Amino acid sequence: MQFQQSQLTRSTQFTVREHGFFVSQRDGRGQVDIAVEIPYEELLPIRLEYRNTVPQRQLLWVLGGIIYAGLHLARPFLTANRPVPDDVWFWAFGLGAALVAFFIYGLHNWWHQAILHTGRLQLVLADHPRDRRQFRDFTEQLNAHTKSYLRQEYADINPLGFIEPQLRRLAWLHELGVLSTPEAKALSTRLTGRVSERRIRSMGQRLEPLYVN
Repeated sequence: MQFQQSQLTRSTQFTVREHGFFVSQRDGRGQVDIAVEIPYEELLPIRLEYRNTVPQRQLLWVLGGIIYAGLHLARPFLTANRPVPDDVWFWAFGLGAALVAFFIYGLHNWWHQAILHTGRLQLVLADHPRDRRQFRDFTEQLNAHTKSYLRQEYADINPLGFIEPQLRRLAWLHELGVLSTPEAKALSTRLTGRVSERRIRSMGQRLEPLYVN
């Protein structure tokens, strides 16, 4: 499972691997900015956020400056009642088109962001309309895959083994949303042989890291 996004100044690739989530980001020259694999044990919670960061005040200042500069340059022609030369109109049109292109590019690549929050880091991508559905589906699949991996690796219990680290592991899985409350209570009851209405917790000192027996 993989997701890719290419921009003029950056390219991003997310890959779901066997034991972790791989993140790779390169700049416009192809140089590596980020290349890291996050273990699934450190990935949750996962959530997706959309953020609009259009710099409205700065854009208004730029627009005002351009209008002022244009009026200042056109004043000699306006006061002398002379027609504006064609080359001036050509440069003015070119500058206007460049500014419109800059605004559209910034709107799609800099100012509308899709942010993937994980337990380890935050990953910022451009919120392209063409990528939005695919990225949302990828995030949901990544969340489901991570929980499935943690359930498979850490949800098994052994009533004949040490109870405390297993209770701690169940509490950790419950806090991450891997196990529902009924599931966590049922597994806790199988371990301890008694039903408890209290929140699942360890009976002794904390283990570091949480997912290690």
